[in-house]
Amino acid sequence: MERDALAWLLGHRVQRVDGPRPGLLALTLYERGEKQTLLLAYGTQRGVGSSPERPKGDAANSFIQRLRTQLEGGRLRAAEWLGDERALALRLSFERADNHARIVIDFDGRMPNLFLLRPDDTVAGAADERARRTRFPDKTRPYSVGQGKGIARAEDAEALRVAGEQLVDADAPEAGDPVRNAVRTQLKAALKKAERKLAAIEGDLARVTETPRLRREGNVLLCHLDDVPRGASQVRLFDDAADEWLEIALDPSLDARRAAEQRFERARKLERGLSISSSRRDAARVEVERLRGRLGELEEASVERVSELGQELGLVANAPRRSPQQRPRVPFRTFRGAHGETIFVGKNAADNDTLTLTVARPHDHWLHARGSAGSHVVVPLEKKAQIAPELLLDAATLAAHFSQQRGEPTVEVQHTERRFVRKLKGAAAGNVKLDRERVFVLRLESARLARLLASEKT
Repeated sequence: MERDALAWLLGHRVQRVDGPRPGLLALTLYERGEKQTLLLAYGTQRGVGSSPERPKGDAANSFIQRLRTQLEGGRLRAAEWLGDERALALRLSFERADNHARIVIDFDGRMPNLFLLRPDDTVAGAADERARRTRFPDKTRPYSVGQGKGIARAEDAEALRVAGEQLVDADAPEAGDPVRNAVRTQLKAALKKAERKLAAIEGDLARVTETPRLRREGNVLLCHLDDVPRGASQVRLFDDAADEWLEIALDPSLDARRAAEQRFERARKLERGLSISSSRRDAARVEVERLRGRLGELEEASVERVSELGQELGLVANAPRRSPQQRPRVPFRTFRGAHGETIFVGKNAADNDTLTLTVARPHDHWLHARGSAGSHVVVPLEKKAQIAPELLLDAATLAAHFSQQRGEPTVEVQHTERRFVRKLKGAAAGNVKLDRERVFVLRLESARLARLLASEKT
């Protein structure tokens, strides 16, 4: 455990648990008249920080409410960084007179998450249940750290404070930018609506598992029509097929035959809706990912792009429209290498697809920050030409900068020829598969990055 970084918070009582924004947990800790908020980021940003003030934000969702019942009133007893040189996760243990609880903030490069653990370290719940089912489909297996580079461990209390300021600033609205604020607010609302729709569809699909029970009850009722009293609300009948007694809840207004038919009708309806709900679920997932991509793009977008985004998504009614005489929107940014070479950088997930699959030629060079979301980068080349080492470093620097690993001192960058990049059927925007790839560790050079950013063609 990093005693010098988090030891000063041990023994503090959890006064409040909040989720100010998706991917951020805020624990308000209290001890001897002093409050401190521990910020734990596991989304687009990943990190640990502290703040004297509790950040305001979203209302508590069901998982945050569950954490409140487990953590509030308890004391922080242990904090353990998991991983070797860099932290892959942080495990926190809390103690209350009536309860002991553990949470893990997982900094996995592909699927960061927040987990609630049982006493035996198996996963009891997660902030992102879909990612949990991918990582831990078997709930009987104990938690284990994921993959990726992780994050730098906090060195001391001052480092926590500085990191906390960055996390709070990332969540603060931009003053003096009403269009950006309006797009952000309405985009978040659209994302919540899309996420609720996805959850409802997944709930419908989950109910398909009821069909075996419905058919079983229907068959048993038909076999015992004379044994079911009229007006009964519950009956206990023997299931000859399973060789056991079965308790069946009934609608007192229905006779036994109609109760059986109703169960068969319900089972058929669930089965008919399975393929439709599956298609609706896939479409809803694509929409959620699209909106998440747009929300991530918004914070780095230029003023012009913010207006375009509001118009494109139909979220801001007064977003200025382009006149027919204006040039059409380009789905990528253009930068120049050290010797004037062209480097294209996708603007968002959908634009990544356009750049890679439509704009780029088979012999062009393709790059991406490995293990995290980010822009596709394409370097146009002549046929059979090899990318120069200096140009490769320039393109890789842009791939690292326009990714979730921005600011990291070293980043793994994957690269290959465009012809070895393909799109899988049904994959979300920006998701591609590489048939061949090369990977190298890029050490960021601030001077190189500054030169590249200054070279952007507007």
